[in-house]
Formats: sequence, C-alpha cells, structure tokens
Amino acid sequence: MYSLIRFFHKHHFLLVFLILEGIACFMLLQNNYIQRVAFVKATNVVSGSIYERISIWRDYLNLREQNRQLQDENTKLRNMLPGSFYSDDLFLTFDTDSNKHRRYAYISAQVVNNSVNKQFNFVTLDRGKNVGIAEGMAVIGSEGIVGIVYGVLEHFSTVMPVINRDFRVSAKFKKNNYFGSLYWDGRSYRHATLNEIPLHAPVSVGDTLVVSGFSGSFPEGIPVGVVDKVEQKDGSFFTIDVLLATDFRKLHFVTVVEDLMKTEIQEVEQEKSDM
Repeated sequence: MYSLIRFFHKHHFLLVFLILEGIACFMLLQNNYIQRVAFVKATNVVSGSIYERISIWRDYLNLREQNRQLQDENTKLRNMLPGSFYSDDLFLTFDTDSNKHRRYAYISAQVVNNSVNKQFNFVTLDRGKNVGIAEGMAVIGSEGIVGIVYGVLEHFSTVMPVINRDFRVSAKFKKNNYFGSLYWDGRSYRHATLNEIPLHAPVSVGDTLVVSGFSGSFPEGIPVGVVDKVEQKDGSFFTIDVLLATDFRKLHFVTVVEDLMKTEIQEVEQEKSDM
C-alpha cells in the first residue's frame, strides 16, 4: 500500500495530464463527426489486425487435431478402395459385396518417437493392441512405405522402418514389373539400395519403384521411391540407388495395414513347403 501511494505521489502530474488528455479526446470525438469516423476506422484496422493474428495462431494450434481428422478420413477411404478387397470371381462385372471379401484393413496412427541417424532406427506409434495392431503388419505413410510393425504393447507399437539395416522388402519397377530386393545400407535416411535387377532390364534414372506384392504384408503398388543412380557392380545385376518416397524426418501420421488373408496365405505356403 505504501508503495502504491508513493507511486501516485511521484507521478501525480503525469497521471493528471493523462486523465485530462483522455477527457479532451473523448469530448473531441463525441462532438466532431469527422474525427469520430476516423477514430472508428483506425480502431477497426487495429482490432482487425489483432483478430487476424489471433485467428492465425488458433489455426496453427489446431493443426494437429485437423491432421488427425484428415488421417482418420484417409484411413476410412482406404478401407473402401477396391484394392482392399479380394474377389472370388475373376470375371466380376458388378462390384457387389457378395462376390468380394475384404483383403486389407487400415488403422491410422501418430508417430510419437522417431530416429533417423542410427544404423537400426525405429519408429514408435501411439496405437497398439487396443486397436488391433499386431507384429508383422505393414506401415505406410502419405508418400509411400514406412516399415513393418516390430513390437506391440497395449497402447503403443514400434515399427522397423525402411531405414533399418535389418529391413527388406520386394520392390518392382512400375513401368515393366522387374523386381528385386530393397535394403538400407545405413548411409543416408533418404536413400536405399535395390539389387537383383538383371542387366537386360530397361532401367533409367527417375523410374518409379513400388511394392511388388511378394513381401506379404504390403499391398501391391505402394510407392517405394525413384531411381537416383544406376551402377553395374557385378557381372549379372544392377545395383540401384533409390531416393525413398518417404522423408522420415517429416514423418508424423501413418497408416497400419492389416492383411486379413495373411494367415491363409501362410498356411498354403507351408503346405507347399511340406510336400
């Protein structure tokens, strides 16, 4: 209280001046139409600028929720795509549920932890057994493949991404279906290596690579990347440097893919191996 009284005593001339100035401005605006209009316009400009900045910040703070909603909507759309179903009729004319069975189911998830500078990188997702995620399921992003589910807890799961030295996937050229094995050599998080492509295969820089469908978990046709460099390091095959479609430093939302017929395929392959 003493400090407040001391403040008023020290600055009472300034305070009286400001009060008188305020009264004078109020009377001026109250009794002069032109000045009042100009003041209102200036106030609207200032307040409009402030509200615009507040709106921008509000939109920015809501981006995460909006991205989550968009990811959920994309997941719903993926579940409706014809490629998510398996048809019993090779000559199916009408798109009817009686002739088609769901092949793939999609679950949206958010990345909560990620590494790109190790030899054995992993990605952590905020979804787990509680939504049906299991080991071995494929994980894709908005740009292309991400990896394979490696471990699962009740509410979280870990993913072995393409940029892990233990990861392998079968990839093919979109233009001619020549396929090989894609792996990561640990050098750059943006590049991987494709081998087992024969020398007679037409290969060019810029060619698009997609998942071949021979890797089990991934649906065929998911983008892998593009050819960045082609070398002939042995007598029979190319060694191809691939610029990955997914930028793992920007990875935020992903989709986990469940192959609903994976068990049946494994049983058939097991029977064949036992013969």
